[in-house]
Amino acid sequence: MAKEPFSLRDVDTLKTGILAEQAGIKPLSNFGVDFTLRPETAFGALPFVGDLTVLGQAISKYQTEDAANRLLGKDVGFQQTLKGAGTSGSATKQIIDEIKQFKQDNSSTPSDRITRDDIQNYFMSKSPQLDLAPIQIPRFTKEELEQGSTDFNKRQQVNYTQPFASGGTFNVLSDARNKETGAFNYNAPFITEDEKGNLYATGKTLGEEIQSGTFDDQLKSTSQFAEDKVTQSNITNLVDERTGKSLYDPAFARAVTLENQGESADAEGTFICTVLYEMNIIPMSIYKYDQRYGQTVNRKIYNGYALWGKPLAERIRKQGLAYKIMTPIACAWAEQMAYDLSDGKVGKNRISIKIAKFLGETICYTLGLFIKPKGAKNGRTHTRNRQHGEKRGTVHGKDGVSKRRRRVRPK
Repeated sequence: MAKEPFSLRDVDTLKTGILAEQAGIKPLSNFGVDFTLRPETAFGALPFVGDLTVLGQAISKYQTEDAANRLLGKDVGFQQTLKGAGTSGSATKQIIDEIKQFKQDNSSTPSDRITRDDIQNYFMSKSPQLDLAPIQIPRFTKEELEQGSTDFNKRQQVNYTQPFASGGTFNVLSDARNKETGAFNYNAPFITEDEKGNLYATGKTLGEEIQSGTFDDQLKSTSQFAEDKVTQSNITNLVDERTGKSLYDPAFARAVTLENQGESADAEGTFICTVLYEMNIIPMSIYKYDQRYGQTVNRKIYNGYALWGKPLAERIRKQGLAYKIMTPIACAWAEQMAYDLSDGKVGKNRISIKIAKFLGETICYTLGLFIKPKGAKNGRTHTRNRQHGEKRGTVHGKDGVSKRRRRVRPK
């Protein structure tokens, strides 16, 4: 039986697997064995849980190799995939080498390590039929970074939010992007077309159209927003302490609204800390970093955490025994996450919490390997427009580019 074609679900699997490989070390590479010692492997020495961890890593390795074979168009069976996953000639290794070469030729980041952006851009080039869009919009090319750097000052990359999951929509709305920075201008007047192709103004801006639900089926989920390095907020008056600029992003705010309405199966959060924030125990200055951590954590770790974090959060809300036990622990955890993500500017550093974080993430990762998120289908969950009560799709022109997503005329 022929293998299924490479899908969006495979994109997520490969992305997670490749980043995990990059995070570890390969102690047996000189012997031709493609074994990666990952952070969670150190937990494998513990009885029972250790066995689950090793098994979980083996399953993850197989899933990554299977997805890599599909990307390369190889019709390989279970035994051959399992055998190939542990060799230096694996399909995963071939994909990683191709991404490194692609990064060298196309990347806007000077780092030698593979990033999420590098993997996404590689997939966009390798599998255009998936209609992928960039994770974020870089301000400078690699050449501009080098030209803007001196012996005493290195130019830093600046990234902007890219709000769409669809590459077709991203390209069609190129007129709404700032010509100098490439960032989307949410204040640009929105120009659309009627059935005959005549252009007319809707009277709304791009941001207002996004907020009204026009792009619900094309918008990134909160977990996809979390893949970039841009801090967004759905709170209108929240300001970046360093720059004084507003952190409010209308596209992210709409994604949060859809999540809260139950429209997205990619809902992310920090259940326990969210409850404590709502109870005014954790301040916003700490919570915003903790929420950021909850959105950017490995997907499998998040799924494992959600398994026990959701019900425990509800118990804490009742302010009983669980509340008394977990509140000081959760507050210390939140302060540690804030400390790590703010480079020590906010929160408090505790070695005991760092150790607990390592062990907790390992357990959650192991649990997450055996959990399929509810509503997941081929890596993307379709949403419905609540205004019209109908499922919205993308209309493509003869050139394959999304037409119905309209055009935007910049100021």
